[in-house]
Amino acid sequence: MSMSRTFALLAAIFIVVVETLPIDTDAATLSLVGSSTKVCQLTGETDWATNLPTAAQTLSNFGLDAVDLGFPVDSGAGPLYFLFGDALPNGHPPNSIPSVPPDDALGWTTRTALPDSNTCLDLLLATSSPKTFAHPTVHPPIQQGSFNVPSGGVFFDDKFYAFFWTDHCVLPGVLTPDPGAPLSLPPANADCAQTPENNSVGRSVLAEATPADPVAFRRTMPPQFPSPLQHMPSGFVYVSAAKTPPEIEPRLNPRQRGIAVFGVARYRASIPYLAIAPRETFGDPEAWSFFAGREAGHPVWVTRQQWESERNASGQWVPPAGAEIYEAQPAGERCVGEHSVTWNAPLHTWLLLYNCAPWTVEARFAPDPWGPWSPPIVMLSAAQDPSVICTLIMSDTGCPGLVRRNYWTLPNGNPWPGIFYAPFVMDRFTRDATPAGAGQPKRAMIYWLLSTWNPYVVVVMQSTLELRE
Repeated sequence: MSMSRTFALLAAIFIVVVETLPIDTDAATLSLVGSSTKVCQLTGETDWATNLPTAAQTLSNFGLDAVDLGFPVDSGAGPLYFLFGDALPNGHPPNSIPSVPPDDALGWTTRTALPDSNTCLDLLLATSSPKTFAHPTVHPPIQQGSFNVPSGGVFFDDKFYAFFWTDHCVLPGVLTPDPGAPLSLPPANADCAQTPENNSVGRSVLAEATPADPVAFRRTMPPQFPSPLQHMPSGFVYVSAAKTPPEIEPRLNPRQRGIAVFGVARYRASIPYLAIAPRETFGDPEAWSFFAGREAGHPVWVTRQQWESERNASGQWVPPAGAEIYEAQPAGERCVGEHSVTWNAPLHTWLLLYNCAPWTVEARFAPDPWGPWSPPIVMLSAAQDPSVICTLIMSDTGCPGLVRRNYWTLPNGNPWPGIFYAPFVMDRFTRDATPAGAGQPKRAMIYWLLSTWNPYVVVVMQSTLELRE
């Protein structure tokens, strides 16, 4: 960046000073109490581990055999919605391009009681006809087939907003971290042409629906950008969002009180970026403020124009220095794809869950969405807890002596090994678990969703976290 460009940017940015942070992430420590345990299998007809019927019986009740994701979007006093991805059967017409027809699913529950092993979440699915699950659709149309999925959402002012990952190849090339040019594409091949309409990075669109018809989404198109091609800001490719709770808004500057939008540029090869979107103009990314690092310890915010202003010699977008919400420490932490950010009231902190490497779920905490974020802790790991093999996920050699359905087979005939991904906290079920007595560290019991690939299902997990300050 030239010196003149640097001075111009510094003249345009605004620096916000907030009150003393409620938690010092350098001094406080987060830990998992005991282990993360499975409560129930949310989707599918038969529980993979027990061979007993699931509570939801999604195949016989809704025609849904298998699915993943299930990002929870809480309407507050109403339903808790679930944005599922790539459902089976997918309904793709014969000889169709697999990345075009919609194949996702939408679920919900009105449950407020904690999940249990007998009734799980009282899951229901939106249907298009009796015992036939409906596909959430976006208008104007986008690619919604295989590997083009809803990535997150948020509900407020009686509107259901969702982010949809689209224009992504069914068989993408391998993405490795590239923080200097995060939207760069790998070489084209027979499976992925790496064109703007079909590539290994993809893009995201924001759409909205109403409780009256929660499967019919319409893309948000601000008046100044009436084109149906309006898309999300650079780097916000795999996107989620979280509302700022009213109890912490008084200590924030007005520009920090909106919806926190987290965006990943390279799927499972990035650290998230952050924007704050005012509630009243949430559907217009031009009005968002983007986190661009820190100045004298305080967050720096830029406009969308400033966020997208820098290009390298190849014309590729370059993010502002310091835009990643935390440093890539320890090594290998540029790994975020599916992720969940929620305000944890018992711990009085923001909580980030994500999968890092195929068999590990990690967590971090921070006083504010812009950090400073703590180092990661492990929530679930096949390497640390081999007992999850053949109880939660399929082994790469199968599960001898056990009746375990194999959902995917590799070319060599072996089962595709299961993995852990899409760890999504359902905040309405979070409970204060702090032990009685003065001076006890804060504890919170959380319930979260987990996808396992093989089996191709979503399960409900439970964990207890402790925060020592």
